[in-house]
Amino acid sequence: MKIGLVSDVFRDGNIEYNVNQIKKRLKEGSRKKIDLICFGESFLQGFDGLSWEYHEDLSRACSQKDDIILSLREYASICKIALSFGYIEKDEGTIYSSNMVISDDGQIINNYRRISPGWKEPMADTRYYKEGKGFSLFEYKGKKFTTAICGDLWNDKNIESIKQLKADCVLWPLYIDYSIEQWENGEKEEYALQVKEIPAPVLMINSHVDAENGAKGGCCVFLDGHVLKELLMGNIGILEYEV
Repeated sequence: MKIGLVSDVFRDGNIEYNVNQIKKRLKEGSRKKIDLICFGESFLQGFDGLSWEYHEDLSRACSQKDDIILSLREYASICKIALSFGYIEKDEGTIYSSNMVISDDGQIINNYRRISPGWKEPMADTRYYKEGKGFSLFEYKGKKFTTAICGDLWNDKNIESIKQLKADCVLWPLYIDYSIEQWENGEKEEYALQVKEIPAPVLMINSHVDAENGAKGGCCVFLDGHVLKELLMGNIGILEYEV
């Protein structure tokens, strides 16, 4: 199956713009016969789309039943392509950093909640901003997938847990704002080495922000400590990879 990793621009707090970005890439992915198209961490609301004021953020977060999610499910079904994207989720008053996968017939087949706390600012009230409980497998078109978000894979116990799942592929949406020089002169190699022990391709998806100190995009496929394929940081587009 063909997977598309999207390096594209989001706008913090502008869900309408970000939804249109997703739909644009879904349409493109459909033309390119991509089976699953993937966006980065918190793409729906933007990585810095939270204020850390609980009631304000609760209004920005989305439940799995919200109209915005329903519209993306419908569009994935129309385009006949599966969709993976990061978003800020609310469930029974709790806020999570999550990643949803929607099948090509519009069904939610996985909803993963980040288990590492690095997405939160220190002022976040931990009664309301929480992490998930662990990793899980989901299947699509005969392949087994699992998802980890950003800092989840910077923990040796989590790496071991991922290994035990024996997935065919690991989705790794994240948000990193290294300069292109920093990334090319050491950080990219560090990321490749960090996931070296996972015996499956790890698909890194980073977003692009139109700001001097924001993320510069870029996508990579890591395996055995090496970069198998990449869309260079600084570029916008879709990296295609066959699993």
